Amino acid sequence: MTSNKATRAIAGTRADATLPKTPVTVGGKTYDLCFDLGALSEAETAINAELAAAGRRDFVNLLYALPAGNLSSTRLIFAAAVRTFHPELTFDEATRLLELPDLFEVAVAVKAAWAAAVPEAEEQKNPQPAGE
Repeated sequence: MTSNKATRAIAGTRADATLPKTPVTVGGKTYDLCFDLGALSEAETAINAELAAAGRRDFVNLLYALPAGNLSSTRLIFAAAVRTFHPELTFDEATRLLELPDLFEVAVAVKAAWAAAVPEAEEQKNPQPAGE
């Protein structure tokens, strides 16, 4: 019998094979981004704690950043989405990694991964009641 304890130790970490990976190349190195709600939520919380511990008043709000699709939000999203598979990167290190030559590739990958993670509008229109 498989222990729930072992499952909890892996679920939501980079060892979790069920987490989605979106590879992008930044500065000649490939990084895997994770567009999973739980992973992004944890990254947002960790980044905001990191910023607060450094005495900074800025904070990351992915709810606003994800649909914006601008330069600033692409950097924020990259820094959050890269954390699951690359926890050694701090927020500032991740945002500094992303420079203009790689920005378009990352923005396209973010848009595609976000579109894949969000259900189609038609799927949301007529959900089937439970038990049918």
